[in-house]
This record gives sequence, C-alpha cells and structure tokens, in this order.
Amino acid sequence: YLKDHTGAAARWRRSPGTIPKGYPEMKTSHDSIFEHNGFATDRLIPDYDNRAAFDGVLRRAVMFITSAQLYDEELYKRFSALFGTCADDPNRGWRCEYWGKLMRGACFVCAYTRDERLYSILEGSVRDLLARRDDEGRITTYSKECEFSGWDMWGRKYVLLGLQYFSEICSDEALLADIRTAMCRHADYIMKHVGPCGIPINETSGNWLGINSMSILEPFVRLYNLTGEKKYLDYAAYIVGVGESGAAPIFALAEKDELDPCEYPVTKAYEMMSCFEGLAEYYRVTGEEKYRRALINFGRRVLETEVSVIGCCGCTHELFDHTSLTQTDDDFVGIMQETCVSVTLMKLASQLLRLTADPAYADVIEQSFFNAYLGSLNTHRVMSVVKGNDKYPELRGFLPFDSYSPLRYGTRGQKIGGLMRFYDENGEGHFYGCCACIGAAGAGIIPRIAAMRSQDGICLSFWLPGTVRCLTPAGNLMKFEIEGNYPIGGDVTVTVHAGTPERMTLSLRIPQWSRHTRVRVNGECIPAAPGYLDIRRVWRNGDRISLQLDESVYAVLPPDEKARGKYIALRRGCIVLAAYKRDIGDTPLVVRVDEEGRVIGASPSSSTNAPDAMFGMFLHNAGRHIYFIDYASAGKTYDEQHPFAAWVPGKIEN
Repeated sequence: YLKDHTGAAARWRRSPGTIPKGYPEMKTSHDSIFEHNGFATDRLIPDYDNRAAFDGVLRRAVMFITSAQLYDEELYKRFSALFGTCADDPNRGWRCEYWGKLMRGACFVCAYTRDERLYSILEGSVRDLLARRDDEGRITTYSKECEFSGWDMWGRKYVLLGLQYFSEICSDEALLADIRTAMCRHADYIMKHVGPCGIPINETSGNWLGINSMSILEPFVRLYNLTGEKKYLDYAAYIVGVGESGAAPIFALAEKDELDPCEYPVTKAYEMMSCFEGLAEYYRVTGEEKYRRALINFGRRVLETEVSVIGCCGCTHELFDHTSLTQTDDDFVGIMQETCVSVTLMKLASQLLRLTADPAYADVIEQSFFNAYLGSLNTHRVMSVVKGNDKYPELRGFLPFDSYSPLRYGTRGQKIGGLMRFYDENGEGHFYGCCACIGAAGAGIIPRIAAMRSQDGICLSFWLPGTVRCLTPAGNLMKFEIEGNYPIGGDVTVTVHAGTPERMTLSLRIPQWSRHTRVRVNGECIPAAPGYLDIRRVWRNGDRISLQLDESVYAVLPPDEKARGKYIALRRGCIVLAAYKRDIGDTPLVVRVDEEGRVIGASPSSSTNAPDAMFGMFLHNAGRHIYFIDYASAGKTYDEQHPFAAWVPGKIEN
C-alpha cells in the first residue's frame, strides 16, 4: 500500500506545491528557501516531494480513512451536487463546506500515498464540481438572493482550498488551466461584492463576528502565489486590515499580547485558528514583522492556556475557554474537544513549526495525533442515528470520525458536529458533519512535515517507523530509514542512506516528555535533552543513529491547582492512558510515584480486554489491578454504559 514511489506515474514526479507548466513562478519559491523578497521567513521548509512512507499506527489510520471514506465516489457526488441547488438557503447552513473540506483532506492523503485509484476519484469529482459553475463563475450553495450571508463565504473558502490542493497533485495541463480559470472567476466575483466597495467581509455572516468569513484569507494568499496577480494579495491585505481593526481585531490583539485567546471578543477556536493559518501565509509573502509577532504570540498563548491533556482545545463545546484549567473543572460538562479543532490545531502548529523551528509545536502535533485525533476514528464503524420529527424522517448512516472526545468520565458518539441534512438528486435523504469532512486532513499533516530543510541541514521531528527523504542544502537526496515500534516503544534506529557524503546539521527532535534520553551516532554517545538536538558532521551512507526515549509511565497533575488531589492522568511517552469507570469503581486512585513522578506498580499488559488497543497497562493499586489502555483506543464502541476518562479521580502519593 505504501510502496516505493520511484516507479510511480508521471504525475508524482512533480513535487506537490511546485508550479504546473504555464503557471507564473510562485512568490514562495522552493529554489530560495530562506530569502523572500530580501528577508528571512521560515526557519524550516517542507520538502513536499520527500516521499515519506510510514508504517504502524499512521499506516493503519490512512488505510482506514481511505477505505472507509475517501474511496466512496458517491460521497463526492452528493457533496458536489449541492452546488447550484441553493441547498443552504433555508437555514443559511454550511453544507457548502463539505466538498472542499473532504477534497483537501483527500489531497493530503493522495499526495502522500500516490494512490492512483484515489487520484482518479478526486479528478472526477473536481470535473463534476467545475461543471456546476454558473455563468458568473459562482460556485456556491446559496442563491443570489441569499448569498454572502450565513456560511456562504466559509463555503466559498473551502471551494478554493479544495481546488488549490487538487491542483498540487494534478497532472492534466488542460484541467489545471480550467481549475485556474474557475478559481479566478470565483474569487473575482467575491471581490466584486465583498470588500472596501461592497459588503464588509465581517458582515457577511452573523456568526462569530464574521471570523468564519475572514478565514478566506488563506486561499486568497495561495491564489496570489499561484497566479502572481496582485489583486488577490491586495484583497488579502484588506482582510488582514479587518482582522486588525474590526469588531474582532484578533490579529491586533495577538500582536499586543495582552490577552489569552479565551479573552478575545470572539472565542470560536476552529475559525480563529483558521484565520491565523491565513496570516501565516500572508506573512510569508509580505514579511511584515508585526505579523510574525502576532503569530508567535498567538501560538504561544494557545499552547500555554488552551491545550488539553489529549491535545485538543475547548471544554465549552468548540470554544477557547482556558482549557488547561477547565479540563478538570466539573462545571464543564457535555460535548467538548471537537475533532475540527484537533485537526486545525495540528495544521496551525505545523505552520508555526515551519515559522519558528520551536519543537513545542511538533510536540503538540504528536500529542494531538496520537490521542485526540486517533481517538476520533470510528474504527468500530458504529452507526449514527439522526432522529426524525414531523418534518424529517429518521436517518441512519456511518461517519468515519467522531466529533467530540470526553476528558472526564464520558462516552464517544455524543453528538454529530456540524450536522446537516441534505437530499441527493434522487430525493434520498442523507446527513453529514463538519468533523467527518475535515478528519482526513489530520492523517496527512505529519507526512508533509516529517522531514524539513533547515538553513544548514535537515530536521527530523517524528519517529514513526518507515522512511522519509529530503533534499540536503547541497541539493542531494538523502533517505532516512526509521525502525522501531514508536510510539509504543521508545527505541528508535535511524539509518542514513546518502549517495554523496555531505557536511550538514541533522536536527533530531527529542520530545519534551522524554526526561531521560540516550542518543548514539555510530555507537558514540551524544548528550541529549528535550528540544532539537543539532548534530553537525559529515553524514555518510550507512550512518546509524539510535535513540532511547523514556518509556516510563508518569503521573500528570492538573494545571489547575484546585483540581490536584481530585484528578490525575497517566501517560507513557506521548500516549495518554485511559481507564473505564467499571474498572476503577467509586474509589479514587491513590497513585504512588517516585521522586521524578514515575508511577510505581505500572506494568505493560497484553490483556485481551481491548484487543485493538495500541497499548495496555495494569496499575497495581491498593491490592487492585486496574487496566488502562491508550486513550485513542478507549470507548470505540460508543457504549454509554461504560464511560471512560483520561482524567480519573485520584491523587498521587510520594
């Protein structure tokens, strides 16, 4: 499935992200990766043709998503058929997002796997969508009478993103030209009606002070990169200006750095992070230092105040709410930790990792992926039921992703995020949700940034077994073969395959959670601490690097001191452990730890209580043997009779 791609079709020989024949040169050229219009931008640059091929949990996730969702040709047809039907007029809904969200995630996966069957499906869907343009170039689910209200601009954003990401993998020059024409006409229509001489962009939606509409910033910058037409950059500048001075001046607030995101006038996490993703693209083009400051300030405060133990944000459904504290606050109940937020957090973190080379962003990508994200995969294929009423019949169907994740005792499958009903061309009723559409993108993030170019070398951030390739500063292709059972095991071996010896710096990420790490290069010990370990030497074919990462089980205390003595979490490496209430009972745990916080009495288990679990562990506690499994595998049956938790009632005892 993840084969060596050297014999793949011609379409894959062009690096995703490079310019198709006949397109103007991109403003962010890979040929000059550190200087852009005379100033420095990113610290790390993805090599989108690195041809990563991972095994283990990532491979299993990609295979599940591809078979359960991305191969479903009828799904794409149902989504594209919504355009031109005014499907969102009655309730100003967001059905308009479904096609572009799914297409973007599918393109992430397809660029990684080079799957010809998937590519054929995506190409067919793009052609189907393009056939649904109206005479003015509009591609929307809103009529002219209702356009630029509700979630229309949000949906138009996803049309652009879906087409843009497909253009990165498209090899048909005629189709590429048609896509470019469609995107430009689509964008030109927006600019004609929304902007300085039309409807203010933040007034095109009555939701969240318009930041959902403002998030169209990202595809407008990308459209400028693709076409070189300044009008699209000028429009992006207009949006950024609204984000500095409008009713929700999120960019200005981030630059001032006086408030946490939960204190902004609007706190919708997914939409706000999407706006900052657009600001990152805008900064790469303009290089204005204030936007770099805003991005760094915002990212730092999100990490400090909004990331839960499983790597998501928001305990008030999908809102920033100082999650580090609210995650153990019993007043916060109900749906929380939205999958859309998990994926967008990983996407934003990947932008900030490129910008800063701060390993904290790689840490949070890993934390989110191995816990919140993998936990959202509906691998047991539990069916969803949408209750009927006098107006609508009951609907049943399978969604490949769950929308929300519990932190304290709760169950999966509580609610379908972004639920919308719709009807196909035969009048048959269907439903889908926002999280189910965005989910596939989460599987494609790590492969896109697994190996990145630094100014004087290559940076490796993730230790999943497999291979990654990346160009060196001298332009040589270097391959890294990664062996081990990460993240279950902490022993990792990296073998360098280099055709030409080269002196450069190889930066290896030592995760923040690994308190005790041993690194050897060809048997020679190298001192290592959490962060990026920079090793500068002449790298030759056959060089071997071994990492021994800390595999101990540690107790995690709540950031909120008021919750200490009430709740406790356990982790092993980047994996958060979960327990079922049926196994713990009503007696809070008393967890014994040593002076460094390592749990005493924890032992790995191959118990069949959860045969599909990544990792199992028995905690020997006060004469009891309590079974824990990795959070991502817990609760997959959506069984309301057996709630589970990452934060379990308990305290530590030294």
